[in-house]
Amino acid sequence: MLCFYKEIDRKEMIKENQQKRMIFHIPVPLNENSCSASGIRPLKILQAFKRIGFEVDVVSGYAGERRKRIKEILEKIESGLRYEFCYSESSTMPTALTEKHHFPIAPFLDFNFIKKLKKHSIPTGLFYRDIHWAFDQYKKNTGFIKRMTAICFYRYDLYKYDKLFDALFLPSLKMRDFIPGKIKIKEVHALPPGCEEKVLSDKKMQGADGILNLIYAGGIKPPLYDLQPLFKSLKGRKNVNLFLICRPDEYKATERYYNISENTNIKVIHGTGSKIEDYFLRSDIYVILWKPFEYLSFAYPYKLFEALTYDLPVITTTGTATADFVLSNNIGWVADGDESDILDNIISEPKLLVEKKDNILKIKGENTWNARALYVEKIFKKIRNEKLS
Repeated sequence: MLCFYKEIDRKEMIKENQQKRMIFHIPVPLNENSCSASGIRPLKILQAFKRIGFEVDVVSGYAGERRKRIKEILEKIESGLRYEFCYSESSTMPTALTEKHHFPIAPFLDFNFIKKLKKHSIPTGLFYRDIHWAFDQYKKNTGFIKRMTAICFYRYDLYKYDKLFDALFLPSLKMRDFIPGKIKIKEVHALPPGCEEKVLSDKKMQGADGILNLIYAGGIKPPLYDLQPLFKSLKGRKNVNLFLICRPDEYKATERYYNISENTNIKVIHGTGSKIEDYFLRSDIYVILWKPFEYLSFAYPYKLFEALTYDLPVITTTGTATADFVLSNNIGWVADGDESDILDNIISEPKLLVEKKDNILKIKGENTWNARALYVEKIFKKIRNEKLS
């Protein structure tokens, strides 16, 4: 009987290895109710990996939970289970400080796990979310001791990334030039956010009645997200409305700075998910009009791709990765102090909206979350093949 059960186990393992399997690692809990891009993004790409056919073993949570999941996965590997790759996402915090209390109680847990995966010839890659800690706004907004402690651990993260990971994924390749130190990882690739595959053929064409509905959703606190150019372009206009979707605390903190209440054509909305979907459906254009800021030159706003989800052309600020994307795909307009002229042209020629929407439909398929997951798989296949050759 013992031999019989061993034979069953062997057949089950062969069956398991015929499936595409991967490891998804992130050193924080996954939060399905998150309102921030840093919380939404990992869930979106995790779901995409599953949709393209992967069985996914997830390592997430606080240190105790991650340690348990790591142990389970390593046991599976020892028993013969094969993983195609491990895809990891960084936190906005240093890896060692992601506990609720931010004390480094398990500073080597995650990197030791990646090291063990490499010993088993499992390709590893990491999406590096941002480097806000390397800019002046972090210095201005964080106390000295807290800042210096965090920066030490951020630099330790970079050291380990360079030493352990086969691939590094960035929001845009422009970000590479701003990473402190020299990255030696050979495989560095852009992996911006993705859009959903919504079908909006029944959406009413707007803009043809002489009224434009604009929408902005996201941060509004200067200096990082200074929306003065947007509000300036709207002042006194009766033919343009704006749906401004933001957090209540940010609106309260900036109400006096912007004097938003003076603009009667601005409707302020606080909400997320299904609560704001109707405003996207009622809008003609998504606006990303900030004052120029160095950090934004390489960042891809999550909402840029949400605009694609709803087939919304984009008006954005010059000199940014967003502007490059909009121009290269001809899906909107890039403003260089002429925001009002752009709005006037669109109102006088509604067909401009139709042209931009048509271009969105052409590129939508290659910018979905599924497309992002397939791209990651392609990179790891290349890495694995090179290791075998």
